Amino acid sequence: MNKSFELTPTRLRELRELRGFAVAARRLNFSQAAREVGCTPSVLSRRIAALEHAVGGKLFLRSTRRMTLTARGEQLLVHCRRLEAVVTDLAADLRPQHGEPAGRLCLQMPAAYGRYRIAPLLASFMRRHPLIRVEAVYDDAFVDMVEAKIDLAVRVGKLADAQWVARRVGTMRRLLCASPEYLASGPPLADPADLKAHRCIAFSGLRTGTLWQFSQQRRRRSVRIDPVLTCNDAQAVRDAALAGVGIALQGDYMAEPLIAEGRLVEVLPDWQISASPIHLLWLPGADRTPALRHLIDDLVGALSTD
Repeated sequence: MNKSFELTPTRLRELRELRGFAVAARRLNFSQAAREVGCTPSVLSRRIAALEHAVGGKLFLRSTRRMTLTARGEQLLVHCRRLEAVVTDLAADLRPQHGEPAGRLCLQMPAAYGRYRIAPLLASFMRRHPLIRVEAVYDDAFVDMVEAKIDLAVRVGKLADAQWVARRVGTMRRLLCASPEYLASGPPLADPADLKAHRCIAFSGLRTGTLWQFSQQRRRRSVRIDPVLTCNDAQAVRDAALAGVGIALQGDYMAEPLIAEGRLVEVLPDWQISASPIHLLWLPGADRTPALRHLIDDLVGALSTD
């Protein structure tokens, strides 16, 4: 792009050309577009011509009967739409609302943990802050927060990326569980090694995979299971255990209510399975935005009491 067209703080007049182009691209009529942006058709034509010179190519193909965008014009229109979205969100964040935070946020979290623990907290948060719009992403896969434009992430497990601000808000314990029906018909189970004789259900998102690790005071045991069922969704693992398919590792948030109801039984309760830290992640400085600051404070306050 021509250096005379750089969007520097002292050259913001180029935004007029971009807006004029975007309106003209949407209407495909210079007279109508000029009325919408508040100028004459000749002024809009000069702005479009300056923009074409800056990008080094024609943006419109015009004939006596119709006007269409060139390939370069289509490409520039995509960027203009992104810029309009950013400006709209910025205006929403900066607009005075009598102290009420506003704006759009993208929140990413593990699927099952998000549904069980975060979704109810998010619903309560949004009732208290009706001007905030949230896109909630439930995904067990690793998500690049910059590429996916995520404002705040909930992560269960060890952290690998140091560029984010991380706030620890709790710990998730894992419990070994099975249905009463399965245990009544299965072989004895008094030691982790006995799992070799049992049907096991594996969650493919577990960092250690099919290697289940146990501890009891100073004793350590690792058992490589041969799962009869492997699932990439923790809730599907829970459902299989409830159905009597076999023994499964479950997060405490999901297993404890079912154990209390008698629908699942904790197996090998004298042996502990490694716990996972729970963190909130955001980019440095992002929490200065009122909407994000309020969401972080709400989640920290609720999750830290677990």
